[in-house]
Amino acid sequence: MCSISLCMIVRDEEDFLAECLRSVEGIVDEIVLVDTGSTDCTLDIARQFGARYYSVAWTPDFSKMRNLSLHFATKDYILVLDADEVLTLKGCASIRRSLEEFPNADAFFVHILNQTDGEGMIEVEESLNVRLFRNNPQYRYQGALHEQIAESILHANPPGVIFDSDIELLHRGYLKNVVLKKHKKKRNLDIALREIKLHPEDGFRMFNLGVEYVRDRQLDQALSVFHAVHEKVNPSALWVSRFYKVYISTLMQAGKWEEADQVLEEAVKLFPDYTDLVYLKGVYYSQRGEWILALQHYATCIEMGDPPIPPYTIEKGISSYRAYFAMGYSFGAIGKIAEAAVAYRQAFEQNPSFTQAFLRFSNFLLREDTSNATLDYLRSIAALSGGNQFALLGISLALSDQFEQAKEYLERAERTSDVVEHLILTYVCLDERESLRELLEQYDPEGELQARVQRYLFERGRKMIHLGIEKFPESSLLSKLKEEYEKGFR
Repeated sequence: MCSISLCMIVRDEEDFLAECLRSVEGIVDEIVLVDTGSTDCTLDIARQFGARYYSVAWTPDFSKMRNLSLHFATKDYILVLDADEVLTLKGCASIRRSLEEFPNADAFFVHILNQTDGEGMIEVEESLNVRLFRNNPQYRYQGALHEQIAESILHANPPGVIFDSDIELLHRGYLKNVVLKKHKKKRNLDIALREIKLHPEDGFRMFNLGVEYVRDRQLDQALSVFHAVHEKVNPSALWVSRFYKVYISTLMQAGKWEEADQVLEEAVKLFPDYTDLVYLKGVYYSQRGEWILALQHYATCIEMGDPPIPPYTIEKGISSYRAYFAMGYSFGAIGKIAEAAVAYRQAFEQNPSFTQAFLRFSNFLLREDTSNATLDYLRSIAALSGGNQFALLGISLALSDQFEQAKEYLERAERTSDVVEHLILTYVCLDERESLRELLEQYDPEGELQARVQRYLFERGRKMIHLGIEKFPESSLLSKLKEEYEKGFR
């Protein structure tokens, strides 16, 4: 039986490290940590799991740090993890099976599930990376940022062989609170800029720089870099399909819709089975108000299913709940309310953590009927979310102005920020001042949620005034009310 070394680089990882190491118990035979200056309990946790650790000064080069950890590994194979990653249960079963089924393999592609904070849910992008490979001194990482080892394996003497696998890692390093705490944006951008100075003609490094600009919301700088990459891109490179997706998405974010469409046409010809590109085409038609064409493209995503991995990096749900959600929006835009409600319900049923899908679905139903039968039906759908149904129902009722019923559910729900925000709204609208005061003191001492509620009520009021002006354009009273109302919120 092959033995496995776990190799990691760490620094102030007490929030994640124990869970990470616990996920590989019984799988790895030794744990090797290179610590680059921890000041918290990271090394205490490492000792509890029997890890060997080596303290070194941090240098802004992830390959250098990774390769140092590989140097200390003593087992047959090396598994590389970050502290903010865990090996899933599926991944645990797959590691030993992969090594047994492919005894001549030099390395394995691992499926990395990258979590990000999305609207009303945690979104997941799935990518491939070599994280399990033979302990061979020829196999070393390259690149200071988003470091890669596959190339050194494929070009070793003799060349190594890389197999795909079912091994899964869950990565949480791109969640907003983690990015902020680790100052990842500045760190990564600084490294990417330094890499370009050293390798000004390297397309992959240029792409990485563009990605860091996007993460820092510097879209003009990102597009300048992406334009340069696009001019000399090699379509056969493994990273190019993802480059096109990021490039097109950035053009859309910057409002450059016609240019995005041109690049989309080019990308679809190169990668016709890449479902994510078809989805972006649907987004393009939605932006143009061509709703039927948008619906056709979202339906095509569902028919196509997920694209093959490898070679593609995919966003989870593009061929299922995200496509249904986009269809719901498109149906709503052309007045097909029943079809929109069904699409939103399907999106939620396929991903019960997709809060926005349930809220859209429930809004359509509660807009027409607030009877007990409707509430019973919504309860049955919300139950799919497990312990989150009280929050879902309470928020839905609050947004439909059913505040007495909303209060019943919200007071029973777990006090997340969303629940507290809508409970504030409910207490304000019911004029329950003492309950409101206690809630604000306990959960909103800085007043952030209260300010959001005030903004929501302001927007509701402004919308009602605008609707009145549309219906009675000659009304001087409404015009004066609009002027006074907006003046009060400046």
